[in-house]
Amino acid sequence: MVLRGYIYDNDGMTISMKGMHTDVSILNMHTDNIANFGIPGYQRRKPVITTFAEYLGPDGVDPVVDTTIGRLRRSGRPLDVALSTKGYFQRLMPDGHIELTRDGRFELDKNGALRSLDGKPILSSSGTPVQFTVMPTNLEKEVKISPNGEIQVFIQQTGKMTSMGKLGIANEQGTPTSDVNVAQYYVEDANVMLQDEYAAMMPLRREFESNRQLFIMQNDNLSRAIQELGRTQ
Repeated sequence: MVLRGYIYDNDGMTISMKGMHTDVSILNMHTDNIANFGIPGYQRRKPVITTFAEYLGPDGVDPVVDTTIGRLRRSGRPLDVALSTKGYFQRLMPDGHIELTRDGRFELDKNGALRSLDGKPILSSSGTPVQFTVMPTNLEKEVKISPNGEIQVFIQQTGKMTSMGKLGIANEQGTPTSDVNVAQYYVEDANVMLQDEYAAMMPLRREFESNRQLFIMQNDNLSRAIQELGRTQ
């Protein structure tokens, strides 16, 4: 009953304004997708429009992450890894919370810690940061990352591979998962299709312009009505 009353309380000008705000909100999602097209592992946001969105305005639009896997591209870097399955790498943020990411471009610091390119520690399957106990002298020849995420380093003195731990991979809820397929020497491109984003923006622009014209017409009618009312008094 409250929602129904709320809907009927909206006049034409208010609905037109909320329509414009909704169009802008959706357009912003598409422009953000386009802006992040070149970011490895980026997952596009797609708008889900709820019932009565024309009355709720931007509150009637929810951004949902598209978990479609992007194209895997060979980079040639031994510490670049990509997931050909759904899931996320985990990196430890400065405030202690764990951030999920599809961006598997990693590097070793001077102390043997595996980090993201912006310096965040990468977590292992045990929940602790991945730490190399042996520093490889040649990453390409001595580091092997298995499809299950296990990291191994070749020890020249023994002639054997030694495990440095396993990458911690989680699902969307942050729960560890073992159903993975990690590809070493690869990065995942963003799952954004530019032509789709631009195509989706065209009707939104037309809809925004229609709402703008309706608002102008209603505003002009209201102004004339107020002027007429003033003259009659």
